[in-house]
Amino acid sequence: MNKTFIAVAVASLVSYASTSLAQSADDTILVTANRIEQTQSSVLASASIITRQDIEAMQADSAIEVLRTLPGVEINSLGGKGQETSIYLRGTATQHTLVLIDGVKVNSATSGGASIGLIPAFAIEKIEVIRGPRAAIYGSDALGGVISITTAGNGQPLHKATVGYGEDDHKLLGWHSSGQLNEQTYGSFIAAKEQSDGYRVYQGAPSTDTHGFDTTSFFGSVNHDINAQWSVNASAYKQESDNEYAGQYGGPKQESNNDFYTLNGGLNFQAEIYSSKLTLSTMRSEAWDGDADGASGKTALFTRRNNVTWLNTLSPNDWLAVNLGLDYTKEEANRGGTNSTDYEDTDKNNKAAFLTSLIGVNDFTAEASLRHDDDSSFGDHTTWNLGLGYQLLEGLQVVANSGSGFKAPTFNDLYWPGQGNPDLKPEESVSNEISLRGYSSWIDWEVSAYKTEIDNLIDWAPVGAGGTWIPSNVDKAEIKGLEVAAAFDTGPVEHKVSVEWKDPINKETGAQLERRGKRNLSWVMNYQVAQFDLSMVANYVGDRTDKNADKLESYTTVDLATRYHFTEHFSLGAKLSNAFNESHYTGLGSSGNYYLAQGRNLFANAEYKF
Repeated sequence: MNKTFIAVAVASLVSYASTSLAQSADDTILVTANRIEQTQSSVLASASIITRQDIEAMQADSAIEVLRTLPGVEINSLGGKGQETSIYLRGTATQHTLVLIDGVKVNSATSGGASIGLIPAFAIEKIEVIRGPRAAIYGSDALGGVISITTAGNGQPLHKATVGYGEDDHKLLGWHSSGQLNEQTYGSFIAAKEQSDGYRVYQGAPSTDTHGFDTTSFFGSVNHDINAQWSVNASAYKQESDNEYAGQYGGPKQESNNDFYTLNGGLNFQAEIYSSKLTLSTMRSEAWDGDADGASGKTALFTRRNNVTWLNTLSPNDWLAVNLGLDYTKEEANRGGTNSTDYEDTDKNNKAAFLTSLIGVNDFTAEASLRHDDDSSFGDHTTWNLGLGYQLLEGLQVVANSGSGFKAPTFNDLYWPGQGNPDLKPEESVSNEISLRGYSSWIDWEVSAYKTEIDNLIDWAPVGAGGTWIPSNVDKAEIKGLEVAAAFDTGPVEHKVSVEWKDPINKETGAQLERRGKRNLSWVMNYQVAQFDLSMVANYVGDRTDKNADKLESYTTVDLATRYHFTEHFSLGAKLSNAFNESHYTGLGSSGNYYLAQGRNLFANAEYKF
């Protein structure tokens, strides 16, 4: 991509950042915010970047463990790694966050959410999180923000084997290789096999029940430079998993068998002031659900998504960059197995065009985006985004953002047999935010206040004498919040702290939105001494409500980890999750029983780098 604008952005920041911070800003590149390479400090949206070094320092086991430490991110799991997990970004619903893996959208076409709980942390190179609407750039699903997970390396050679074992017969085998295949070609390959017997996740399940998982994952990518201007790239992701979960109303234990894969390919052109990228991607998902003992047949859902994107970036001078893009997406869904009927309509498509401009002049940085979508299921929709940053003092910047977002109805909402509503409109939002950011030689910090209003929320409710559940656009939500994040050192100890106060309410009823706390805190500490790495991750989640305004009490969990490096190649690590055995509920089930969080759990692993 064209990096002319990056140099301008960094130069404008050097005037008020310390030398070390300026160097860091020059090195840390973020792509997700505007689909163009920028330094993190030049991005006006509230953004977080987690690198492989950060993941290794905290010894995270999964993508979910990493995300729960970030400002504005709240995670709620109805069980262990294999069970349903919701991601609430600034209080918005899980289906309001767009999730990308190696650039490919993985949100479900039938439910709207994304399943990333079984992505092993050792496979992740980088995670970028954009808080606030990005629908003007990405379209539907980016109402609350974007999470982008990258597995491909940065060009440096890496060959690593990982073996782990823990309580509940938790086993992990992994291999990660990346490096130069020749002078023009870089490749990466990752394989992981993980399984666990799990624990009893639901009060209503028999006391002898445990709910485990068994998953196999593969990631691969290759980048090849044809010449100085042309290059090609390709990536693939495949995951097969069997996940046990609790049957409702005291029924038998259930199991979901999933087969998921994505393929992605791109052709890239780079000139002095112009770059272009043509990308084709496909996603396939197959999910079978039913009794874990196989006593009866299983229902099945099959989904497909094909996408073509053409991005063109122009930087005619040293203070302006313009990004023009075209998007086409086609989705298909079918019901099979013991399902007696298919969706009333099995395909839909979306055509879109968007324009983004980035400007940096003296103490000002500005961005503006506009996107128009034409969706076969609900018609036309236009979204926008505006941002402005100004250097107040040396080391102090104020930023304001405003934007709109939308979430298209899913296949389940529109076409579920006998219950879908094809007349649904997309959920719509408007968000406003103001931030103050400080940079110095000893601390980087940010304070952000935001407000998001969402209209036409889709709600399923019984209708008519028969009580058939039908979705309709009836609800409105308002979320006000304040985020404080800081990164600093106290001697040899590194700290990352984030605190969030928010008020997520249903404007129709005044009730707190389900399973979202009003207060959240995360504190990550890392310390290195001799050959030892030590880390602590503490997470506090405030009081929440669930169905029928049932209250879920606040809780605090603390994870402790250590690693000893015997040589530069070989190390052993151990992690004690929920070290103080904090007992808490994560949700209320349909039968009136609660989902149980996992108690204290020990996991050890060995790594060998070749």
